[in-house]
Amino acid sequence: MCTKSILTLKMLVVALSISMTSFAQENGVTYDQQVASILKSKCGTCHGDGKQESGLSVTSYAGIIKGSGSGPIVVAGQSSTSRLVEVVSTDDESQRMPPEGDRLNDAQIATIKKWIDTGLRENAGSSAAQLRTLGFKPMATDGSNVTGSIAHGPVPSGLPTLSKPQLRRPFPIVSLAASSRASVVASSNYQSIDLLDPLTGRELGAVPFPEGEPLVLKFSQSGRILLAGGGKPVQGGSVVLFDVATGKRLASVADEPDAIMAADVSPDETTVVIGCTSRLVKIYSTQDGSLLTTIDKHTDWITAVSYSPDGKYLATADRIGNIYLWDGKSGGALLAFSAHKKSVRSLAWRSDSLMVASCGEDGLIVWWDIKDGWPVVQKPNAHGGGVLDVCFGAKGELASSGRDGIVRLWASDGSETKQLSTDSAVLLGEPKDASKKLEGTKPLLLRVVLPSHGESVIAGDSLGRLHRWQLGR
Repeated sequence: MCTKSILTLKMLVVALSISMTSFAQENGVTYDQQVASILKSKCGTCHGDGKQESGLSVTSYAGIIKGSGSGPIVVAGQSSTSRLVEVVSTDDESQRMPPEGDRLNDAQIATIKKWIDTGLRENAGSSAAQLRTLGFKPMATDGSNVTGSIAHGPVPSGLPTLSKPQLRRPFPIVSLAASSRASVVASSNYQSIDLLDPLTGRELGAVPFPEGEPLVLKFSQSGRILLAGGGKPVQGGSVVLFDVATGKRLASVADEPDAIMAADVSPDETTVVIGCTSRLVKIYSTQDGSLLTTIDKHTDWITAVSYSPDGKYLATADRIGNIYLWDGKSGGALLAFSAHKKSVRSLAWRSDSLMVASCGEDGLIVWWDIKDGWPVVQKPNAHGGGVLDVCFGAKGELASSGRDGIVRLWASDGSETKQLSTDSAVLLGEPKDASKKLEGTKPLLLRVVLPSHGESVIAGDSLGRLHRWQLGR
């Protein structure tokens, strides 16, 4: 492959899939034993250690798995949709790679196909990559989810018992989400996600997240899908979609070299957006798995991404305080918001899609008018030490949590209405064994949600505990 590959590689299709529960490994083709020699001899001149056209190196396993500047070129289990196979086997002589010299013969192409279809194994001692197939279908919205209208949504039922690893110290509530359609709250645990009823505190079960730490949890607007994003820091990250009612793992998207810290699913469930430590924002289709848009504007890690409830806008924020507003469909730039001096920790949309709130480590909360980016309300020093999360309620009220261990409630006009301390809260669920060792330690309230019933506030802390406050009507 050479310079002509720059245009062709941009046509890459990234697979989105239902996770396979098992894969029959075979002592077949591996990169080290069969594939490396083919690619090095045919493609190494332009895609080797010295020269890397289109940012692609095929002379190492890590290089070929990483792909080109346009994205991956191999998709485990799907040689038919892998860009590498396409460019070495196309009948179009002007597009076929390599452009000069001996082309790959049928036997060599068949070897590469078999390597992809049997799981992209590096060597005889490697496990096969998880195979993926298409299958997720978005649900069309009917417009019933307007301000103040909460339709009945699915509630988990009959989830299989999940065996969880024993931890030496409690896993913090790094992510927390409440369904806008039903009495369901999801909270993070190590390699799993806990589900409970916020009204009664009854545990509804848990779903596994073997990818590692679920750093992001979001319910889709229909309430039927739970998005979980995360992974293992500096090892890998992805986003998984679950069926809320059954706990079934529906699909996964993205394969990042680091854990994903920001993600969201669009209101119509047709796209998933992720924010990366690579400073990129990526939008994927849930229908065919294609990478629709890559936004390269931020200059530091992406810390928050959020679609507006009507799907018209996408807001993104980063670790040095930048916030941008984009067209929710095309990804086109609309506005830049400037106020935060430190990392933005959370973005929240008001239910009418006319206002977005942000909070940051600088202690500031801002209500932004998305028509022109004007900071309508600013609350400096809202929480001592920094604000960690904000969440809008159905009536325009806002809840915030911070490093001071306090939850604050704000009216729709931005005036503060309540301060809630953990001393006045009820703990939900069974306390984690490890958290008992740290009793008396003042926790940080990392995440806060306003459940759909409108009668309570729930916050998750750094000791892995959920606190609930009942609100008077």
